[in-house]
Amino acid sequence: MTPLLVSSTHRPGAVLRAAALTAIGAGAALAVAHFLNPFLDPGWSVISQYALGDQGWILPVAFVLLAAACSSLAVGLPPGRLRRAGRIGRMLLFVAAAGLVIAAVFAVGSPLHDVGSLLGNVGLAVGAVLVGRDLRRGLDQRERYWSAAAAHAPWVCAVQMGALISTGTWGVGLLNRAVVLAYIVWIVLATRQVTATAGH
Repeated sequence: MTPLLVSSTHRPGAVLRAAALTAIGAGAALAVAHFLNPFLDPGWSVISQYALGDQGWILPVAFVLLAAACSSLAVGLPPGRLRRAGRIGRMLLFVAAAGLVIAAVFAVGSPLHDVGSLLGNVGLAVGAVLVGRDLRRGLDQRERYWSAAAAHAPWVCAVQMGALISTGTWGVGLLNRAVVLAYIVWIVLATRQVTATAGH
């Protein structure tokens, strides 16, 4: 961890670009998995089911890429921009990264995969809210609105997904994909905000 922190001090832009690119790469990997598994109904099936279909190795790759995005963003966040809640959010991004790696390593349906998925989702959803709050300081009103929307979208989609799961209603899979897309959008937006205000 120390070398990464030292590197982020001298080249924060490179670390943040890595966060954005790996997040986009995770989204691209999931898109490929979707097209390789047309028999899965995206309204009912969650993304973990891609691991059970054709080319199941793509899903773990997507999880590892998203984990790399979380950890790179956490490393690239300038400490001076973060207050107490933001620092907690930063640590939660590391927790999310660890959870995503666990989910990638262990097979779908195993208890450890479920634990990793839980850590990844909770860490990213809560971390986005806490970090996003600090990153909005200094932005104009329009930028603050979009920043807040991006930070809160993951947990809002997750709550709606939970409601559909409890009622057995079609659309669970779509909301599951919306949650992951919201993670990716927030990470990319957060890297852009940090880079744009680095000299302010």
